[in-house]
Amino acid sequence: MMDRLVTRGERLARNAQRQMVHSVAERLRAMFGGAAVEVEEARVLVRGRGMIKRWLIDPSLRFLNGGLK
Repeated sequence: MMDRLVTRGERLARNAQRQMVHSVAERLRAMFGGAAVEVEEARVLVRGRGMIKRWLIDPSLRFLNGGLK
């Protein structure tokens, strides 16, 4: 019984993580119309012209907890 409970908890955690990653990706797509935003497992990749410069200038991109809520 405990094994099923642990398995269910892990599944729920993966689903919650997946939803959060897709939510962050959608917010980044809204912020950067011209950038390519890709989702890979538990991370979001943003590619585009001038992204490094913008990342260095805008602290909300480096610290997503405060910038994307």
